[in-house]
Amino acid sequence: MYTIKRAAQLTGISLSTLRAWERRYGVVSPARSDGRYRLYSDADLRALGIMASLVNEGWSAREAAAETKARTSGSASTPTPEPPAGPAEPSALPGLDRLVEAAQQLDPVMAADVLDDAFARAGFERVVDDWLMPALLAIGDAWADGRISVAGEHLLSYAVQRRLAAAYEAAAARANGPVVTLGLPMGARHELGILAFAVAARRAGFSTAYVGADLPHDDWEVAVGARSADAVVLAVPRPADVAPARQLCERLSEAHPDLVVFVGGARQDEIGAGSVPLGHRIASGVELMAARLAQRRPDRSERPGAGGSETVQHHG
Repeated sequence: MYTIKRAAQLTGISLSTLRAWERRYGVVSPARSDGRYRLYSDADLRALGIMASLVNEGWSAREAAAETKARTSGSASTPTPEPPAGPAEPSALPGLDRLVEAAQQLDPVMAADVLDDAFARAGFERVVDDWLMPALLAIGDAWADGRISVAGEHLLSYAVQRRLAAAYEAAAARANGPVVTLGLPMGARHELGILAFAVAARRAGFSTAYVGADLPHDDWEVAVGARSADAVVLAVPRPADVAPARQLCERLSEAHPDLVVFVGGARQDEIGAGSVPLGHRIASGVELMAARLAQRRPDRSERPGAGGSETVQHHG
């Protein structure tokens, strides 16, 4: 039998998603210890693995749950996966009103419930692209027009950051591919987008080092050299971040001629300096990065720091 923490580690599914799939869809019914802690069996782990695989292939969570139950009972069906949806209009985003209400009431439990429901509906990348990022833009608008306070906006940002950080840690077992260092240039602090991309990259098998926000140029060079990175991913969310990002690209390219520098964020097309824009969806951005690095990846078997994955969080 496995604790919920161990089950999350073995399946690569976050704790909150495990709970949501149990509560909302009944995919598993774990036993309880004498202390009322969840205990998962091997059969439960198999069911969770099937559910996660189907959701990542594009099935809705409801269809994936039904199919998982059918497969584990020996009567599998073949429903058609839902095609990936385009970004929803903010007014159509499920749970947005409750997210705003959570910010207005400074209610972290309500915010966590909304995030639980959202991430239980589909695969991580689809939820981020089609729900989380549009929702964060809508929250920014709500703050700008006075519907939520600075404190409420900070509460939601922290709730999202914790959720993304948990997903990043849950994906650690998958990471053994090209080494990528991800973060923000000096002065840039809006890190939810780059953290979400770091999660997607790790889930895709990249060996990631996430260095966080507002990292000085000297420290970027140290971070890249420490693990002989194949690539860097920078986020450039604001106009004020363009000049530091361009300077950093130029400096890294000069110091590490073989390094590929990818950029994302709203201002990615303004950087130049040999950087490669990733677009505005994390799923396609990770695919682009994989294709680009596959064309030039050397044999890493004798390179230092080639295996594993880590978080090197900088607090500026």
